[in-house]
Amino acid sequence: MARQKLCIMILFVCAFSMTALTETPKEMGTRLMKKNDDRPVFEKVKAKGTLKIYNSSGAIKFKKQLIMGTYTTGMGTPNFCEKYIAYFMAPADDQGNSYMMYHYKNRADVKWVYLKGIRKAKKVTGADKKLSFFGSDFTNSEASKPNFLDWKYKYIGEEKVNFKGRTFDCYKVESIPINAGVKSDLGCGRRVSFLEKKTILTLRIDIYDENMIKAKELHLMSFLVKNNIKGEKVYYETGLEMRNVKTGTKSQLIFSELKFEEATNLRTDIFTEQYLTQKWW
Repeated sequence: MARQKLCIMILFVCAFSMTALTETPKEMGTRLMKKNDDRPVFEKVKAKGTLKIYNSSGAIKFKKQLIMGTYTTGMGTPNFCEKYIAYFMAPADDQGNSYMMYHYKNRADVKWVYLKGIRKAKKVTGADKKLSFFGSDFTNSEASKPNFLDWKYKYIGEEKVNFKGRTFDCYKVESIPINAGVKSDLGCGRRVSFLEKKTILTLRIDIYDENMIKAKELHLMSFLVKNNIKGEKVYYETGLEMRNVKTGTKSQLIFSELKFEEATNLRTDIFTEQYLTQKWW
């Protein structure tokens, strides 16, 4: 019996090794990025956000305050939809501006921006996606999760990445826009993601422009770990920094006073265009 078990174990290891050896860089890259995209999320989140925008000398140009809520339906199913809504509280010039997004797994995301200056909610489409997110170094597309279907993936190696004074082993995955239209809309020709091996958490993304010149670096600043309503472990990003390597400027998006699941007291009917201009918090 012991010999039989040993033989089964050897066969299993051999089969696993053969699978690993036959996996192409494209297959491995796609698998890793799909695993990253499918990480568990919270059903509900509510937080205060601070958007800090720095000039090339490192001084703060603008500091914007917002309140944010998210509500996810269809968790773990093909009908997954992660809904975001954010309202700017300060400074006075931005107070009243707002943003909403529906992030899907199997189709294109839908985004809206409300600017009080034009008193109109506008869908973010086409080239709007590469415009600055409220004056920051983030674009409208970079301020939210990337759409998995917009990219082709390839594993290109491994690299150590420093995070909060510690060094972590990461997989490197290259992402290329799936077609010229996506490339033009996003203003991006290539992304290289650094995924921490154990958690598949994104520690850094190198972003290249349409001419394949490195333009930006997105760095994870902070995260927390907490179980969601289904008991799944969630790695939730609480701070992101976008560095523009061309201009020397940078922007930080930091979340605080976070509440999760039932503690948010979020109503699920607020994720509509109507509430881009109404108080929901």
